[in-house]
Amino acid sequence: MLGLRPWIAGVLLVLVALGAVATHVSADQAMEGRTYFMRYCASCHGIEADGHGFVARALAHPPSDLRHLGDRYGTPPPADRLARFIDGREAVTAHGEPDMPVWGERFDDIKADGVTREKVVHERVAAIVAYLILIQAGSQQ
Repeated sequence: MLGLRPWIAGVLLVLVALGAVATHVSADQAMEGRTYFMRYCASCHGIEADGHGFVARALAHPPSDLRHLGDRYGTPPPADRLARFIDGREAVTAHGEPDMPVWGERFDDIKADGVTREKVVHERVAAIVAYLILIQAGSQQ
């Protein structure tokens, strides 16, 4: 499956087979989110989303281990809250100072042919959220 780590591909297949994607996380959306995650997030959060990206050592605050968001926010983690963290255009008090890029602004800069820019922002953030929900360690989706 497109060079995925075998366990990710296996989890996707199991979730789809069991119909356990009840949190509105489709396999296609999660795969798209993985692509965006690798492009925009993995340098800090690591390719395994464990917080050990190659840039992490240079940061004042270590990136979060995104595989355990369910432990912090409930399982599955609330998609709307994760989306606000990633988008970053709306200050999220509990998140503290914005240490990571404001992806809502960066995605808004992407040329959108025939689609509103806000729709592009929403779709990319939603795809990343779908991927993060999918990879929660020990989650019982």
